[in-house]
Amino acid sequence: MQNWITTKTLLDINKNETETFDFKIYTIDSNGQTLDETEFDSDSNTVCKRIYRYFEGGEVEEYIEYDPNDELLERHIYLKNDFGEIDRIEHEFNGGHKSIKEFSYTDLGYSDRAEIRNENGEITGFEIYRLDENGQVIEAVELDADNNEISKLKKEYLANGLISVEKHYSNGKLHKDEYFEYDDNSNLIKKTLKNYSDNFVVIDQYQYDERNNMIYNCSHQNGLLVFENKCGYNENDHLVSEEFFELDFWEKRILRHERLKHQLRQ
Repeated sequence: MQNWITTKTLLDINKNETETFDFKIYTIDSNGQTLDETEFDSDSNTVCKRIYRYFEGGEVEEYIEYDPNDELLERHIYLKNDFGEIDRIEHEFNGGHKSIKEFSYTDLGYSDRAEIRNENGEITGFEIYRLDENGQVIEAVELDADNNEISKLKKEYLANGLISVEKHYSNGKLHKDEYFEYDDNSNLIKKTLKNYSDNFVVIDQYQYDERNNMIYNCSHQNGLLVFENKCGYNENDHLVSEEFFELDFWEKRILRHERLKHQLRQ
């Protein structure tokens, strides 16, 4: 295991450094997976704590987040059946509220169904998943407790199994769709989101180094740069530096401009 620390430096509009403080401490295992992390504000006060646990295959088994007083904010637990498939997801929130999702096969061929209950065991909704012959979800429908459709998601895939199109529907109408493009190494290089409800387009673009580490990504909303991140890595391909820029598109003001430096703790 390794203990790391992240230092945050705030920048002004001219990229001058205005403040530097310890932003996060975290522990990673030999697989590079985060086991725990604690975030701080600029006055060294704890903001939140998170704990992660994993299945042998690397998927998240449990995620827990606490507030500064160690009170539970949320807990996510994933349970698998005898076939190694996740068949139950439990979400617990502050105040004892829960959302428990249980999966089962339906009589509709390539299809799964999820039943959602609250902490009292009352049904609050359902989800229906239609799969292709490769077991990939091609349609997901969210229903309320009375089986009325709330939303629907449709997916299309490339021959290599990568997602190519997602279409999101709300109240029976197309709300937004997303299109994905990849390089020869299957790295995502462009994602285009078209939001029809609010009439805007967001284009995300990604760049990688020769070892397939993402070194740059940006977002343009209706042609205006609203997000940018530049990344640096060490010889072990561990992320060691980032520089973020984020702009509020509607108010045209900078939300954040900061640098993060990730280092091994001595």
